Amino acid sequence: GDATLVSPEATLLDMPRIVGMLNGLISLVENGLSNCDGGFGGHSCRDQRKYRPQPYGHLEFNRTSSDAEFSYETFEGMSLNGGFDNSWSGRDFNDYRGIVTKDPQDESNHVFLTDYVWHATLFSQPVIQSESTVVKFRFLGSSADWALTGGCIGYSGVDTLYSETWTFCHVPLTWNWAPNTMESDNNWVSCQFEVPSDMNQYRIALGDLRNGGDAYFDDIQIGLGSGTFCHSIETPVTIEDKVPPGVLDYSEAVVDELATLLTAGRLSQESRRIIRNAYDSAGSANDGLRVAQELILTTAEFHSTNTIKPKNEEREVISFPELTGKPYKAVVYVMFSGGCDSYNMLMPHTCPESTYDSFMDIRAQVAIAKDNLLPIDADNQVCSKFGLHPDFSDIQSLYNDNDLMFFANTGVMTKPVDKSNYQVLTNTQLFAHNIQQQESKRIDPYERSSGTGVLGRMSDALDGLGHNTGSFSVDRFSIAVVGLPGISAAPMIVNNNGVPNIHLDEIEGMIGSLHNVTQPNSGFFGETWSNELMKALITNDLLSQELSGIETNIEFPESYLSRQFETVSKLIRTRESRGVDTDTFYVEIGGFDTHSNVEEALSNRFTEVNESYKAFADELKAMGLWDNVVTIQTSDFARTLNPNSGDGTDHAWAGNYMMM
Repeated sequence: GDATLVSPEATLLDMPRIVGMLNGLISLVENGLSNCDGGFGGHSCRDQRKYRPQPYGHLEFNRTSSDAEFSYETFEGMSLNGGFDNSWSGRDFNDYRGIVTKDPQDESNHVFLTDYVWHATLFSQPVIQSESTVVKFRFLGSSADWALTGGCIGYSGVDTLYSETWTFCHVPLTWNWAPNTMESDNNWVSCQFEVPSDMNQYRIALGDLRNGGDAYFDDIQIGLGSGTFCHSIETPVTIEDKVPPGVLDYSEAVVDELATLLTAGRLSQESRRIIRNAYDSAGSANDGLRVAQELILTTAEFHSTNTIKPKNEEREVISFPELTGKPYKAVVYVMFSGGCDSYNMLMPHTCPESTYDSFMDIRAQVAIAKDNLLPIDADNQVCSKFGLHPDFSDIQSLYNDNDLMFFANTGVMTKPVDKSNYQVLTNTQLFAHNIQQQESKRIDPYERSSGTGVLGRMSDALDGLGHNTGSFSVDRFSIAVVGLPGISAAPMIVNNNGVPNIHLDEIEGMIGSLHNVTQPNSGFFGETWSNELMKALITNDLLSQELSGIETNIEFPESYLSRQFETVSKLIRTRESRGVDTDTFYVEIGGFDTHSNVEEALSNRFTEVNESYKAFADELKAMGLWDNVVTIQTSDFARTLNPNSGDGTDHAWAGNYMMM
């Protein structure tokens, strides 16, 4: 027969979890242990700085000192092909602005090109003040009009990198930006300056305060001397030839060691080459190390124990299908998780006295008085009127407009049973949250399609009839949207605010080359990771583009269920660009496990449900899709009619549910 084995860990490889895990790993490298950009830590990222060690933990690699003293900078980099020799940082220990590039007058030399912004953008490691020393440097302003290139150099304190004192600026002295000027005239000029003797330590600060030309710096060094001036016959400035501290192929040694530490040496040679190039292009050795760590943390070799054998072939581009021309339909499944006491959602109101009295007697102190109920009419029922929870005023209006209905005494059964035989004749385990939630989402008590859910099988059937189907679960994986493998499109998981944000920064454009198609004899688990990773990133990007700028007609409330309905509404608005004619959606709201104080808890939950349903119904009507979308609600189970001693109710079975 059909195999019923499933791989539960494979359900973790959905888009939000992949993106979330990558965000956490990248944040650990970038920010240390914090909650910055989806980080794993619990500490606020307000005080986090990319270039400052974090007190709650940060990754280290071959670090010998926390902040070495600055001596000189050649901008040749640790691999001698351009980059920082030292650890430089940006304003307030954040990202720096500018790049190391080739000297416009000598391509064999590397220099720093500053980025225009109205303050310092690059700060050196600390310099310890010593007698008879000055800061020496070379500067080139590229503009024919020297005043248009506003390169500046000066100094700042060691611990607070959000202010600086300029010593030289490439602007007229009359502007009063700095006490000294350096006239480049599109030629390299050498200058030096003293730092006030009362500063025991300082940092060198660079910037470009004009955007009319390029400002380049090179050969910054601490040397013997005194005075502040630029080179002339009367005041010569001697820039020493310093040997760059780097070595050829330095990045190769770093990447090989990281590959050993993070992948037990399994990282392929092609991947190492790609990561070495990224390291060499990153700027400083610290930036290169960060980029190399981040890229390795995305690889299949890190996420599996396989050996990967890639082809020189990119993965297939994912795109949305063409429209079928069929009218649009959608199903929205709403789960009240925890076991909703639905006998305080829908109750007898106008009934034969024996029915109403029996109900009130057994409900005792958790019963809601008739005067507080919202009445609704019923035909062909034992009661001519039923009562709704007092917080269901909008639900009442939907029912009265024939836009909503209730199912009474409903649950998952395999055959009729009673208290004496249910344990023998029932296939499902009653009263357990996890089992009954799963059964409500699957509706497959006889295991005819093991591992699938009711919405997933709907999508499979519709796909077989020529429909283009979309399937979404909001904020979580749900078995409800899972179909048989390879039949309909795989379900997507989105956040209640849309698709999850990706914080991959500069490595985002490099990841694809590390996850090319693999050879047939490459590791299966590694191939699965690479395939799912690229699908997640591409799908996330596609959905982000489609949802960008999408607005709803109705302003949804701020509650959790409302945000989920708003996301569903926005996805429905993208139906044509996604090329679908049918969608299934799964949303969930918790807080219904009311073993105590049932009425207080239900009032909070039902207020949220009522306003959320009202907003969603109004939005569907505004879109002209009211007759095209059905919303059905279930729960794990209902709860006992009789209360417990804590004014709550306990696990039971069949309950009352609604469909809109």
